[in-house]
Amino acid sequence: MSEDRSVEEIANEVLMRQAKVRADRCGEPIEEALKAVLNTEAGTQLRELRDVPRRDEESVKEWQVGLARKRAQERAEDLGNHLEEPPEHPTHG
Repeated sequence: MSEDRSVEEIANEVLMRQAKVRADRCGEPIEEALKAVLNTEAGTQLRELRDVPRRDEESVKEWQVGLARKRAQERAEDLGNHLEEPPEHPTHG
């Protein structure tokens, strides 16, 4: 991340880019598309990140670490679930 750009600016940029893509794809007004984006899990996370006061930059780092841990845990659980599944194409001997 560039030192001259705040987390708030970057989060806003990402949210607006996603809203524009949705508006273009669905043909809806940008305001409605932004509301829809903000109601997704990723949009909610970006909104939370965007709305953290600047004095809480350390909280942002903690939030990012917590999010990374959560995603890693979900991937590990997903991998474990796949390992427990029977093979799709059993070999016949």
